[in-house]
Amino acid sequence: MHKAIQFFILLLGLLFYPMNMALAQDQDEEPVQPRVWSVDFKGNTTYEDLVLSKIILNEPPGRFKKLAFWRKPGMKLNENEVRRDVIRIERFYQRRGFDEVKVSYEIQSLNREWRKAILFTVTENKPIRIKEVNFDIKANPKDRELIVTNDRFNTIRERLPYRKGERYEVINEADVRANLTRALNNLGFPYANSSIEAETDSVAKSTVVNIEVTSGVRARFDTVTVEGEESLGARYIARETGIKDGEYFSNDQLREAQREVFSHHLLRFAIVSIPDQPQDSTISVNVRVKEAPLRTVQLLFGIGNLTRLDNGWADFYKLFRGRASWTHRNVRGKGERFTISSSASAIEQRLSTDYLFPYLFNTKSSFVTSPFISHQLEPSYEIFRGGFTNSFLYQYSSNLTGSVSYEFTLNNESTLSSQESLPDSIQSYNTSSFNLNGYYSTGLNRGRSGWSIQPFWQLSGLFSESTFSFQKVGLDTRKFTPLTENIVFAKRINLGAIYFSKNDTLPSNIRLFSGGTNSVRGWNRQELGPKRAILDADGNFDRYVPIGGRANFSFNTEFRFRFDSFIKGFGMAAFLDGGQVWRNFGDIASTSILFGTGAGLRYQSPIGPVRVDVAYKVNPTDKDLQLYQGIDYGNAWDRWGIHFSIGQAF
Repeated sequence: MHKAIQFFILLLGLLFYPMNMALAQDQDEEPVQPRVWSVDFKGNTTYEDLVLSKIILNEPPGRFKKLAFWRKPGMKLNENEVRRDVIRIERFYQRRGFDEVKVSYEIQSLNREWRKAILFTVTENKPIRIKEVNFDIKANPKDRELIVTNDRFNTIRERLPYRKGERYEVINEADVRANLTRALNNLGFPYANSSIEAETDSVAKSTVVNIEVTSGVRARFDTVTVEGEESLGARYIARETGIKDGEYFSNDQLREAQREVFSHHLLRFAIVSIPDQPQDSTISVNVRVKEAPLRTVQLLFGIGNLTRLDNGWADFYKLFRGRASWTHRNVRGKGERFTISSSASAIEQRLSTDYLFPYLFNTKSSFVTSPFISHQLEPSYEIFRGGFTNSFLYQYSSNLTGSVSYEFTLNNESTLSSQESLPDSIQSYNTSSFNLNGYYSTGLNRGRSGWSIQPFWQLSGLFSESTFSFQKVGLDTRKFTPLTENIVFAKRINLGAIYFSKNDTLPSNIRLFSGGTNSVRGWNRQELGPKRAILDADGNFDRYVPIGGRANFSFNTEFRFRFDSFIKGFGMAAFLDGGQVWRNFGDIASTSILFGTGAGLRYQSPIGPVRVDVAYKVNPTDKDLQLYQGIDYGNAWDRWGIHFSIGQAF
């Protein structure tokens, strides 16, 4: 463990080396124009400095810009702009109930004359508080009864920020009106509106808030018109909205229609709107679209894992991977899609076709059939596969998706024998399995915030039609927590188990493996967990290969740093991974978790984040270090994993 600590200290030393260099420089030249070096606040008890610093224009240079000894960082000081910041702070407070707030400022020189510190002093004074809230609904008796008995409307009403005893914040008016109006929209009132009036006593520091909502006429959806269609019929586009004649108007339904149409594979542009029309009991919807090309070719090229360079530069070609695909949209004129694609790398070669039926029962459901053939070369086995997958997908919402699929494959698997002088163990078998997958996320924002959970359940050989009968479950959950504007703490837990099997042994392709670029990064692809020795033709030790198991667990924790202020798009990461693969469930208690720690560089390129990770095995096993019968066959690199990829690890 002490070596891991030493490794982290080394990383921190490299990270802060530029800081030490910068502090050692003597800045002799003074700029003509003073610069803003720091901004502070005093007297602000209600709102923190971080909140106020975001509403003003004057901004000090970031930590890394201050280290740029070869130039004078920071924005030029403009006292007129400082005065404007005083007005900005006062207005910020006034819109939040502090009608008598006073703000002053002071500019001071620091250790160098050109470095200026700005200090804003805030005197908040007593705010205006709500004395009473009056709520009135203007609607006919039938509609009024519908509104006041609606749970969703009442929940929104109860959660309004305007409550007795609270500060009266003018800034909330727009949100309050929007929330109330939206609630009425979802009850079928497309022309609803709301208003707020306040009767304020500035001497008593109190106000009476009067909220009035007007429902207007309740309307039903009538017709959906389409503009801009070319090859795809208007009726298919209208069907994709999910809007049905005679249903009561709903703003949520309108937003869902926008999402459904915009996500259609044949449309590159789509807007769902309500055109001008008489305000009566029916409402028409207009859809404007722009279609994507009917036929497209896509070529992708990338760089793969560094661990496949077994013979040095002679294996340089193994770094590269590519993918080519041809897509024909709107097959049969019904919005269906046909794709044929091929991919190749040192690990896998695959040829497949996909045929998508985008609308099965409704806009949320689709069906895909996918025949394929593939060749896969793993550290301990080689497999040729051919078969098909039929999948039913249901996207309940933008956050929740589920699928049920059936897969049938014919497999020819060659597993490395313990001695190279012996022929490989070749096994031919078929698999027939049902797979259930789910995906739920909330608040996900490009790996910077939010969380997701993805379970799966595989049932093979339910009706004895498969060579092997087994059941496999797994779970992947991720969470991203922003610590500051430029630091994110990312976490992932992944686990799996083959908890039922009629067979004592299972082929390698069915078993569970771990380790690699997107897993526990101290180990190479699939190399974490139990292994067996491979001997050469003379019976001498050659290497270890992984054998997989029936249970696996892994976790990833990663601090991600962005240094945009230093180099645009540049970042770094420090991580700790851990996991294990157990050959059988009985081994879980006796086999400990293995850990890998390290750091990496990130660069946000136009095709995604380019990633280089260097990881160190904290507690490797003897087999990880190539120790066989007490003899060390390894080298210093056996403790390290180097990974190059495009995209985040998770």
